[in-house]
Amino acid sequence: MGVQGLWDLLAPVGRRVSVETLAGKKLAIDASIWLVQFMKAMRDDKGEMVRNAHLLGFFRRICKLLYLRTKPVFVFDGATPALKRRTVIARRRLRENARAKIRKTAEKLLLNQLKSMRLKELAKDLEKQNAANKKGKQTKILEENKGVPEKLDEMLAASIAAEECGRLNNNASTSAAAAVEERDRDGDGDEEMILVKKWA
Repeated sequence: MGVQGLWDLLAPVGRRVSVETLAGKKLAIDASIWLVQFMKAMRDDKGEMVRNAHLLGFFRRICKLLYLRTKPVFVFDGATPALKRRTVIARRRLRENARAKIRKTAEKLLLNQLKSMRLKELAKDLEKQNAANKKGKQTKILEENKGVPEKLDEMLAASIAAEECGRLNNNASTSAAAAVEERDRDGDGDEEMILVKKWA
């Protein structure tokens, strides 16, 4: 369940045993480890996760344990401990920042692609206009397309500004949530002290 260095700590007293030796015993199993194992290991020919891999894996292993007359007891993670809340919040922030960067990069790439396509069109139109001018025809192609790159730049700037504004609001709300959690924790401690004094 995410205890770092647990196996190193248990190595001096731990020993490997075969599953067959556990017949008639109860076996505690960390369900989250099994879930991760099945989701990572059970892949199809294309390398994608097998549908319902976690259910299939659990079913097969449970069948084997029951066949060996071993009673599995599954242990699931409970609520996030108070000590780990800050770590969870920090991880969430990192994920959100990474998503925002990816989105911003995708928008920039898209706008650059649109710009290059539009510039190619303008170049073709310019060639047509030059050819038409040589023949004495009057066209207004350039005037119609004037200002398109500037509009694309404005769109990019607006997109980046909106992203920055959203990130600032997100950080503010996360900080506020952390402050509320801190206050709640302090409040719980006060209640506990009051109860202790009452009973004492």
